[in-house]
Amino acid sequence: MTARFRWMLTIPAMLLLVTTAAGAQGLSRARRAAVADTIQRQADRVIAAIGSKQIDRFMELFTTDPDLTYVDNGKIYPSREALAAAAGGFFKRIGSAGGTWESPRIVVLSESGGAFTGIFRPVMADLEGKPLWTSGKIWTFVYQRRAGKWVIVQAHEVNALPPK
Repeated sequence: MTARFRWMLTIPAMLLLVTTAAGAQGLSRARRAAVADTIQRQADRVIAAIGSKQIDRFMELFTTDPDLTYVDNGKIYPSREALAAAAGGFFKRIGSAGGTWESPRIVVLSESGGAFTGIFRPVMADLEGKPLWTSGKIWTFVYQRRAGKWVIVQAHEVNALPPK
């Protein structure tokens, strides 16, 4: 890829960021807080979906649009189907699941979008009772309201360090 071509791709991304940032700055403090609360509730739904042990409930949190990207410890799942195939095997192994968010951070990008990052501290075991994800996971979710519904459009997951 030439430097000129990369620059041509960068310009639209920069315009999108400036437009989004300007949109978020125009929100009142109360409206920003309301959007942040909504995003927090959406992140809490991830924990509930895992706790349900139902892959379909987990997958309903993600966009059905083709622009979904999920990254798990360096492996990219470029589509909803790829994510469902990978997560489906894990969901079959869950015996019990729950947990909490530690150190959540939310960035409101607009009235209809934002990002959540937090450390998931699980209380989980496989079907034989062996603990799962003992160190936890750090997740970042990018949310957008599409067709009236908040969905994850991009996610990044990495193993967390043990709690201090």
